[in-house]
Amino acid sequence: MITGRVNERHEATIPVTLAAPVDRELHDFIAIIDTGLDYHLALPNTVATRLGYHPIPEPISMIMGNDRRHEFDRSFVAMLWDDQPMSVPALVSDSEEILVGNRLLAGCYLTAVMVPGGRVTISRLPTPEPQREEIS
Repeated sequence: MITGRVNERHEATIPVTLAAPVDRELHDFIAIIDTGLDYHLALPNTVATRLGYHPIPEPISMIMGNDRRHEFDRSFVAMLWDDQPMSVPALVSDSEEILVGNRLLAGCYLTAVMVPGGRVTISRLPTPEPQREEIS
C-alpha cells in the first residue's frame, strides 16, 4: 500500500522513489495524483535532467485540459511503485510538479480524504481467481 496526504492546495499527493539511470541511486519526491493524465508519469524537465534521463527521439503530442495540443518529450524512468521496481514511460515537461497518471494507477484502489492533511491511500486490487467451468 502507498500512503500520502492531501496538500494545502487540495491535491492528493504521494511519495515516489525514482532511480537515476547510471548509478541506480534512489531519489525520493512528492508527486501529485492527476486522474486527468492518461499516461504513467510526468516529470519536470529539471528532475529528468538532474537524474540523468535522456528523451526518446520521438516526442508525443497530446491535447491538454485547455484543448490545446502540446508536444512532450518522453523517457523511460526506473522507479519503485508499492516497493516493486519497475520501468515506466514518463512525459517530460516544463512543469514544476511530478504527476502520477491513470496508467500507473491501473489495477489500484485510490482513496483520498480531500481536506488539507487528509489521508491518501493506493492499494492493489485483488487478482480475480480464474472461473472454473463445471463439467456435467
